[in-house]
Amino acid sequence: MKKFDVSILTVSVLILGLAVIGVSQAKGTGTASSDPVVAKIGDTTITQNQVYDSIKLKSGPNAMTQLVAAELYRLEGKAQGVTVTDEELDKVINPIKEKLGTADKFQEYLDGKGATEAEFREKTRLIILRDKLLEKAFPVTEDQIKAYYEKNKDKYEKQTLEQARPDITEKVKDKNRRANIDKWLEDLHKKYNVEILDPALVEKEKKK
Repeated sequence: MKKFDVSILTVSVLILGLAVIGVSQAKGTGTASSDPVVAKIGDTTITQNQVYDSIKLKSGPNAMTQLVAAELYRLEGKAQGVTVTDEELDKVINPIKEKLGTADKFQEYLDGKGATEAEFREKTRLIILRDKLLEKAFPVTEDQIKAYYEKNKDKYEKQTLEQARPDITEKVKDKNRRANIDKWLEDLHKKYNVEILDPALVEKEKKK
């Protein structure tokens, strides 16, 4: 399953921000100032477009994939009436805070991911939303639970099926997500008519 990376979301915002700034400046002042200098090293200058092109080359396709996926989750969530409450979000994030112990440790954790707490909460909200949508699209069946129990009886030898059901259900949910997410996303791309207009921002495996 493709992972959702907070640092990639941060890069995505930076790429879009640089692009928007460049466009707005070009409209207001013309070509000469549409590529402002953002750094100087002696007599050498680095322009905004150079930074943008470098980031786009290194992280652009992945960033675009993440941005598109995030918007697809939001659109499909709205279409399906699936939401993520603050309570659901806190159930995931609070244990992380408790495990880390202090606010400083949690901040170090966020710094390691290159995200603010607000960005981390939004990323986590999107992951929960994605998983809820997948669980709705590919629900766990009784046959799957029984089959998993039979296949892993050595692990559950001291538990009845009913006792093992909660653990098995979570494992089958994860298996269903992994098995179906790529095709599900492909279908969402078609449903919402996704078009990547800049070939440089298309992941290599998706280029035709």
